[in-house]
Amino acid sequence: MKMRPHVGPWLAALLVVGLAGLAAVVWLNKTYLSDPWLEEGWCLDIPPSSSAEAATLAWPQTLSNHALGRRVVDVLEARGWTDRVRPGRYCFQPTESAKASAERLATGTRETVRMVVPAGRDLPPIAGAMARNLHADSAEVLARITADSVRWRIVPNTYDMWWETDADGVVSRVLREHAQWWTEDRRAAANAVGLSPFEVTVLASIVQAETASLSEAPVVAGLYLNRLRKGMPLQADPTLIYALNDPSIRRVLDVHKEVDSPYNTYLHTGLPPGPIRVVDPRYLQSVLHPASHTFLYMCAEPGGSGTHNFASTYREHLRNARAYQRWLNEQRIYR
Repeated sequence: MKMRPHVGPWLAALLVVGLAGLAAVVWLNKTYLSDPWLEEGWCLDIPPSSSAEAATLAWPQTLSNHALGRRVVDVLEARGWTDRVRPGRYCFQPTESAKASAERLATGTRETVRMVVPAGRDLPPIAGAMARNLHADSAEVLARITADSVRWRIVPNTYDMWWETDADGVVSRVLREHAQWWTEDRRAAANAVGLSPFEVTVLASIVQAETASLSEAPVVAGLYLNRLRKGMPLQADPTLIYALNDPSIRRVLDVHKEVDSPYNTYLHTGLPPGPIRVVDPRYLQSVLHPASHTFLYMCAEPGGSGTHNFASTYREHLRNARAYQRWLNEQRIYR
């Protein structure tokens, strides 16, 4: 009679090992990969790189150093996804699993940031504001928006952008937003007042520099349009201040009116060659929809309110000007 080998202990051992392996797989899937890996929200910025190898070496270490972020890296490596991770800002929430985070990294499901484009006279702070929430370098942004072909097209607003956007991408967005802002209706409005979109922007920059009152802006715009139609020089003090590059001037003097510059609208008729500031779009609207009146002259009101007295005749204007000059003298403002 042939004896059967005794296999009970081996089967038991294999069963134990199998169950242990299954438990490990269940734990790996349930706890290590599927449970949340963060106690609070956290964002990872992956910058663009000319070297794919450099990019794949930098961010995994940053991720691994954060709490249980190594779990996410393990998923990416196990699935061969590390080379698929795209630059950008990825914000992970406390409820998110390692698997879900890895999948977002691999599919480029990243966050947008807000690019704030302010109006203003000086370009460096504008460039700084534009680049503040982006990977783009502010000096590179400044170099690109300084170009005449770009500067006048900047439409201040807040735009959603990808964090990894570079300076060229910023300019591309600026140009695209400008093209979208100038709708067919707005171009028709510009044509109705006898100006091109560029000329509207130049005039609006003067209007904004002249008055901080939005309610007054259409009146100021209408005044300058009246002067343009009559062939009169604009005689806009803000253009002299721009030509002299001295925003501290509060009182324009006769000597200022002698500055040799195409921006001197006391010497030259018509519009200056470009805008004197980045224009708030509400002032563009004031030029597109100016007030209708016969005013040809304006003078700041005494009291420093920032608003103006308007006149249709030079005699009226002289009366307003004398009142303002007296107030300046009383305040001892001589420059």
